Amino acid sequence: MPNTARIRLGVHAGLLALSEAEEVRDALKQAHGHLEVEIVRLGATGDHVHDRARGGHFTSELDAALREGRVDVALHDMPDLPAVRPDAFTLAAVPRRRHPFDVLLTADGRILDELDENERVAASSIGRRAQILLYRPDLRVVPTRGGLEAHRQALEAGQYEGLVMAATDAERLDWHEHVSEIFTTEVCVPYPGQGALGLEVLASRADVRTLVSVLDDRSAHAAVVAERAWLAELGDDDDLPVGCLANAVDGQLLMEAVVLSADGSESLQDQIEGLVKSAEALGAKLAVRMLDHGAEDLLAAVRGDTEP
Repeated sequence: MPNTARIRLGVHAGLLALSEAEEVRDALKQAHGHLEVEIVRLGATGDHVHDRARGGHFTSELDAALREGRVDVALHDMPDLPAVRPDAFTLAAVPRRRHPFDVLLTADGRILDELDENERVAASSIGRRAQILLYRPDLRVVPTRGGLEAHRQALEAGQYEGLVMAATDAERLDWHEHVSEIFTTEVCVPYPGQGALGLEVLASRADVRTLVSVLDDRSAHAAVVAERAWLAELGDDDDLPVGCLANAVDGQLLMEAVVLSADGSESLQDQIEGLVKSAEALGAKLAVRMLDHGAEDLLAAVRGDTEP
């Protein structure tokens, strides 16, 4: 056991991120009775909801703090973490994954199939909006901005009839009474890494890596590695209309993925199965196959490289 008796856990300043940090802190203290864990909140307040271009901007404060030694561990919500990371960092642990799926919130308890034509459903990410349009092209699917609390208030104020968000976010915010439906992947395949947290440390800090690795869930880690490898092959530089979910059980990994046009009128779905120990290679293989079969054209249109 390392001699480290205190570690600083870096986390974003939003309420949701603080809830995640407290969860990790308690787990670390339970695993190491001697350990003191200080939560260091960084950056602007407010919770990220994946509604902006990705590429490391949201993680920059945590990256800098880790490099400069102001924190020992950086806690990430895995969908926020760019798929390609600097060699100086290592993903020391992915704790047990929570519910990875998306949910629908409505003010009156209706599920998606019960909404009327032209009613409004809001979602922060292009991936969720495209998949809802694929499933229900008769609905008006609209973007939403700002923090999660603002989204819920807009729903209650009648600005839209439905709101799509991550199940884990609704759970951590204790919004169970607002959830009317949990989506299966037939409706909405979640964004890579959804429902999972990641603990990054400096690759040179073997002592810290050993401390936090006790929280690592091998199945969750393998699934996340596969999903992130898939996303890296597609090009993790934008808010893309994609979804990917891997599940590791008994040494086998099953992975399904979807790439869509922004309006949901076109989609490409595929899946792959193999050994957990080949998780990264499986994710990359699935992505290359999908790119060859039409995903590249769909993503080029979204990025503006061709006419949509």
